[in-house]
Amino acid sequence: MFLFYAPQISESGICQLPENESFHCAKVLRMRPGQALRLTDGNGLLCDAELAVVDARCCAAQVIRVLKRPDEEGNTRPPVHIVMAPTKNMDRTEWFLEKAIEVGLGRASFVQCARSERKSLKMERLEAIAVSAMKQSLHTYLPRIDGLCSLETFLDKEARDSASRSEKSEASHPVQATSDTLPTTLLSEEKKNRPLQKFIAYCGPEYEKKDYLKLLKADAEVQVLIGPEGDFSPEEVALCVEHGYIPVSLGESRLRTETAALYAAWGAAFIRQIP
Repeated sequence: MFLFYAPQISESGICQLPENESFHCAKVLRMRPGQALRLTDGNGLLCDAELAVVDARCCAAQVIRVLKRPDEEGNTRPPVHIVMAPTKNMDRTEWFLEKAIEVGLGRASFVQCARSERKSLKMERLEAIAVSAMKQSLHTYLPRIDGLCSLETFLDKEARDSASRSEKSEASHPVQATSDTLPTTLLSEEKKNRPLQKFIAYCGPEYEKKDYLKLLKADAEVQVLIGPEGDFSPEEVALCVEHGYIPVSLGESRLRTETAALYAAWGAAFIRQIP
């Protein structure tokens, strides 16, 4: 059964498909009213539906039943976040994004470093690749894709966001509360607040590097920094370490940027499959 992306899904009623999805449905697949299909909103919702209107610019489908809802058991956003400097050849960055989403990427951020050669990104194309890869792999979560910014800007924003989350968590959960006294809703929130592991993978000798795969924890969110073709500068590595990123090695082979990024995404996704 074909899977389509529809950002606005009502659990009951008619749902419209975006124009590009409508074109694919009507002109490429040549589907007809009454045919069955599946819809995801990219935020964890998965539904069975039936085509009601077939039009190359605006198809519509009637939702029949809900198969999955966000945050149900086994249906949560992949906690894998790759932060990479885009490659000079954009095809390689696009290849990484497609394959990483297929293996279980939850978020991709792009940063500009001292040795970066690419200065801009076509976000619409990356978003289209992300939708296609999500559908191809039958995932229900569309990864978040952050536009290009400087490494320093990214680190500062992440530090502010982390501080804000910590303040909210402390305000919501009194220090003296235990699992015996917390309401069920708060216990559910506690499960979502996974520990965060932050790594920087690079080739330089400035710091002792640990084995990336051996550090991974199955119950943690993972954020990995991958530098440009010329690698991070020593100053950038020092700045990342100051922000709490652990220097790691991805093995003895010297990997291309996109290969290193995919390896990091695969490792973090694979560790969750081990019993």
